[in-house]
Amino acid sequence: MTNTGFTLHSRHRHAIVIGAGLAGATTARAMAERGWQVTVFDPQGIASGASGNLAGVVYSTPSPHLTPQNRFYQASYRHALAWLYRHGFPASHSDGQLNGVIQHFVDDKQQQKLTAAMDSGAWPSDVLRPAKGVNAVELVGGGYLRPDRWCHHMLDHPEITLCRYTVASLHEGSPASVQLSNGNQMSADAVIVCAAGASQQLPGLAWLPLKHIRGQVSYCQATETSQQWQQAQCHGGYLTPALGGLHCVGATFTLHDSHPSPTDADDAENLAQLKYYLPDAWQTLGGNAIVIKDRRVAFRCQSLDFVPICGPLPVATDNPHRIATGLYLNVAHGSRGITGTPLCADLLADLITGEPLPVDSQLVDALDPSRFILRKRKKQPEWKP
Repeated sequence: MTNTGFTLHSRHRHAIVIGAGLAGATTARAMAERGWQVTVFDPQGIASGASGNLAGVVYSTPSPHLTPQNRFYQASYRHALAWLYRHGFPASHSDGQLNGVIQHFVDDKQQQKLTAAMDSGAWPSDVLRPAKGVNAVELVGGGYLRPDRWCHHMLDHPEITLCRYTVASLHEGSPASVQLSNGNQMSADAVIVCAAGASQQLPGLAWLPLKHIRGQVSYCQATETSQQWQQAQCHGGYLTPALGGLHCVGATFTLHDSHPSPTDADDAENLAQLKYYLPDAWQTLGGNAIVIKDRRVAFRCQSLDFVPICGPLPVATDNPHRIATGLYLNVAHGSRGITGTPLCADLLADLITGEPLPVDSQLVDALDPSRFILRKRKKQPEWKP
């Protein structure tokens, strides 16, 4: 192995994690807590992509229909809360709060869906209940937090090392290995790709069925009254309590737009949506005189079926069940990265270490990267990734 500036200890098994956002940070922590030494590669540092927004909301989308997709949303919500409480995060109000999320009814269809979820018994009252004083429901235990600080918190572990190198290619095997852009190579017992949309840039991963969805969030100056707001609110978009004197108002949702810079038009769209769904909040922030102090653009990475892609990496062979030895994926968390990544991190860590899995086989299959190859093969038998 080529020297990269640090020493591996032979008593540990070694994992390489590519990406230091929410997926990478939680995956690295899950492996480290199982006694592995972990090297995290990210040339941009911690939480540089969509995980770097000022605030994110810990929430789920309740449904009375327990499809694999909806079961994942429910299971990952509870799992995320367990992780946050276990790790003592948020540690202070400057990190956020887990004091419930208000989900407003945006139309009759959504109201019927959320009401049916409460009535079904699938979402018990300690998770979902009618909100007080508003036409909405409350997701109990959820909240808002600073995702960048959560990522730093997860990566603060003696067995985790962060390296700002670019991974140029992956190589399966026992051990597997990565080639770095500077020409060096490093081997590991497991290599886990957690690089969101950038994962498609790695050789052999262009086939991943990912959507890149541009989002702009507006950071609005708090007023004396709005500083008192305590709970995150979801509507057509979302509104968070103030962090550092700023409220997050967002976010736009634009497919087929790769423009990396923020625009005034997107700020106007965020404020118009807030005015439409939460007119009292819009007025409290200043109405037409709302002050936008900053804004940020990031790109959500979402799968075609809205469920993360988590499991062994399939390879391009005539056998769709053939997997690449030592290589794994944990990507496509969309706009629910805070909520979905802890469960996927534990699932991967248990798969790799041979421990009992945190979900049943139906959910394992629903997350399995090979599901897209199997579906494609049914339509086009000769297709290969």
